[in-house]
Amino acid sequence: MADFADAAERMPAGGMDGVELQVYGHPLDQFWSPLSKDLEGPYGADSLENRLRFPLEVLAAIRNRVGGEFIVGFRYTADEAQRGGITEDEGVEISKRLAATGQVDFLNVIRGRIHTDPAMTDVIPVLGMRTAPHLDLAGRVRRATGMPTFHAARIPDVATARHAVREGLLDMVGMTRAHMADPHIVRKIVEGREADIRPRVGATYCLDRIYQAGEALCIHNAATGRELSMPHTIAPASERRRIVIVGAGPGGLEAARVASERGRRVTVFEAQPDPGGQVRLTARSPRRRDMLSIIDWRMAQCAARDVEFHFGVWAGVEEVTALEPDVAIVATGGTPNTELFESGKDAPHVSTAWDLIAGDEKPADRVLIYDESGDHPALQAAEVAASAGAEVEIMTPDRTFAPEVMGMNLVPYMSALQGGNVKFTVARRLLNVERSGNGLTAVIGTDYGGHVERIEYDQVVLNYGTLPLAELYFDLKPFSSNGGAVDHDALIAGRPQAISRNADGAFKLFRVGDAVSARNTHAAIYDALRLVKDL
Repeated sequence: MADFADAAERMPAGGMDGVELQVYGHPLDQFWSPLSKDLEGPYGADSLENRLRFPLEVLAAIRNRVGGEFIVGFRYTADEAQRGGITEDEGVEISKRLAATGQVDFLNVIRGRIHTDPAMTDVIPVLGMRTAPHLDLAGRVRRATGMPTFHAARIPDVATARHAVREGLLDMVGMTRAHMADPHIVRKIVEGREADIRPRVGATYCLDRIYQAGEALCIHNAATGRELSMPHTIAPASERRRIVIVGAGPGGLEAARVASERGRRVTVFEAQPDPGGQVRLTARSPRRRDMLSIIDWRMAQCAARDVEFHFGVWAGVEEVTALEPDVAIVATGGTPNTELFESGKDAPHVSTAWDLIAGDEKPADRVLIYDESGDHPALQAAEVAASAGAEVEIMTPDRTFAPEVMGMNLVPYMSALQGGNVKFTVARRLLNVERSGNGLTAVIGTDYGGHVERIEYDQVVLNYGTLPLAELYFDLKPFSSNGGAVDHDALIAGRPQAISRNADGAFKLFRVGDAVSARNTHAAIYDALRLVKDL
């Protein structure tokens, strides 16, 4: 108890206006939850009064130290949503008792528990899950207590937040991931620029990284977490230049957005009829459809700055050079790699994860999904196959599957796959694929010894990363002044690119995203931002 009070006392001394006690998944919650409380005596589990005794004693000790003017709030679960746990009715009663102490200034309400990845994603819903699923609970607590009530759980946009306040459900709306996507939400609202707010996608790249001890990075705002080196607001350039970009995936569109905010004249070529690149492929999965807002927002930003787009155009050297650019950026992405590591040759008779996701191929009866990359496409393809009724095996040479997907994002995949005929095989490497009558024989080994076996499947699907689609970059190099080279010291330091290798070159040439090497959406966007902000 004294430790809580000591910590709270340091806050006003440090210039803070208040503290919030987190009372779920932590010691205070373990005292009042029936799921973790088995003590006897005055702190025993036999009554709600006894279960609340220690948390309320902590609250009293804190208030005694910090006085009446310092803000103290509780963030707690008012419904554990699990058999044997705190029910919604009991949570409302707890809320009333907190309010009755007169020692708490606000209540911050959640629903659920955080003891497993699936439970965590119910508390903090991810992409494809229901928007603002717990507002009803927060509203009930507010009505029952009359206390200032806060709440945060997949409240993705200003419209939802406005509804929650207008309808009397909340007094303050928590939008953590939304502010990571765009820390200037409030300023843009005040300035009447809601349409400019960068949308929160719900990809939860940020939290998944935190829970694996990584930096808190946003999937489509590469400045978040890098404020010392990357700008949230793009500074205009002093002179106007012509920039031509080939490719309208996330990297190409970010390059176009940043260049146009710099005041450049920007033209974008895209071979497909629509923008988006691999993000559009990702969005073929219904629950990942919101990923398209990464593309839609950039298209809107580009439209507001008169970026010129040419869709359905396979741009070559002539199309690029005809515009007499000062800078050409190749953002043409990549194509699926089908070369097996062991043989160094393309695997015969195989499909790719992209084929299944795009619907270009239908799943067969017995499907092997062989995953060397550990990212989303393998699980997306497995979900497609399982939903079609296929018998699916997901195989990886690693000791764990899908490490790049991370914990919270793995939950909806596992929820979808557990109900099907799906098994997971680790520490097995695909060595070769042979035709066997109407089926396929997969030759499978392991990195942990000489074991080799042959297993029959109807379809073998590879997720083996991508290879750069970079022919245009190499075709343009002889016409460029920098020979397509990047000054990496300047890139890191935030200085303009000044390499000159060809006196006859008419433009500087760069490439970003998968046109360099296989990478994820965040990395492609980061490529573009850190390069183009200084061009």
